[in-house]
Order: sequence, then C-alpha cells, then structure tokens
Amino acid sequence: MRGLPAAAVDVSPLDVLEDLDGVFAGSFQAAGDSWLLYTDVMWAKISTDADFGPFGGTADFEQTQIVATALVGYELPVNVANMQLDATGGLRYQHNKVELGIDPVFFPAIDRSGSQSWADPIVGLTMHYDVNSKWFVDVMADVGGFGVASDITLQGAATVGYNWTDTLDSSLGYKALYTDYEDGGFRYDATQHGIFTRLAVKF
Repeated sequence: MRGLPAAAVDVSPLDVLEDLDGVFAGSFQAAGDSWLLYTDVMWAKISTDADFGPFGGTADFEQTQIVATALVGYELPVNVANMQLDATGGLRYQHNKVELGIDPVFFPAIDRSGSQSWADPIVGLTMHYDVNSKWFVDVMADVGGFGVASDITLQGAATVGYNWTDTLDSSLGYKALYTDYEDGGFRYDATQHGIFTRLAVKF
C-alpha cells in the first residue's frame, strides 16, 4: 500500500480456495519435426472482507491476476530413447489489479484501485519422456527477467501423466512461479506454487 512498507503475506491453498471467486487455466502446444510452439494462460480472481468490530467499520479487498507465457522451442540432439528435450525462448506477461475499499464507522469511505503489468523475456528447457506406451513424464523450467522488467522470474513444473487413448491423456503435477519485480513504489516479490491436474486433448 502506498506510503507503507512492503508486508509479507503467506497464504495456504485452503485459504485461497475460501476466497477464490474464479479461475481459468489452459495451454496449447504444437510440435513439428524439430520445432515446438507453446502458450499457456492463467486468470484468477480472489476477494475477501474484514470486520473491524462495532466501532471500526469494514474493509473489502479484491485482486485479479493474469499470467501468460509464449515459447518457441527447438529440439536438442540428446540421443536418449523415448526422450525429447527442447531449448526454449519467449515471453511471460503478468498483470495484477487490486481494489481496496475501507468503510470506517465515523469517517468517509475510501476506495482505491491500481494495476501493474509487465512482460519478461525468458529462456529454458522442456523435456518429455515416455516411460512406456501409457505413462510419461513432462518437465519444464525457465528463467527470465534479467532486469528488462523483473529483476528475475523463475518457473518450474513437473508432471506424471497417463495416455488413456491416442488423443486423450491426463496428468498430475507440481508447479512453482517466482517473480521479483519493482517499478517506482510498486514491489512484487512473490512465489506461487502448488499441485495441479491437467487434461489434454491431442489432434
């Protein structure tokens, strides 16, 4: 908040679910003989409120976040059976919007809002490994920022999946995203991480 020092926030997944208004996440991947195109996007909105007691008033908080990544990859000659390793490069876009309303009992109400958007260049690696005809492992990691926008941004994800048919698979994984970004009086130094599931349709 403007005029106040940065504050540390540590929110558990259960707390997030209690305040979650909505979320959407999806990805698209196209692969050729040696080239890979990949993009994903996540939109999430959370809100909460607080009651300061009979003589304190109320406060309402709302935050909307968008994270989108676009990558181009080229397959590296690793010569390992059933493994595909790609070097990647691209951009990650992040947008945060916050709205805060404070309604004290004995003073006029205050409403404030603000948003910040930035894009970082990123480089990384992706790996796909077929354990057998049914089971597979996917790993993705990248690093970026380099002072262009963020001082640094890091992302990593690992999944274990199962091919139900030639066109349908599902997987369970763990993903983490860290970003250290500062612009004027705005400071965003955050890690988001957790378990996710994925359903993929191949065509």
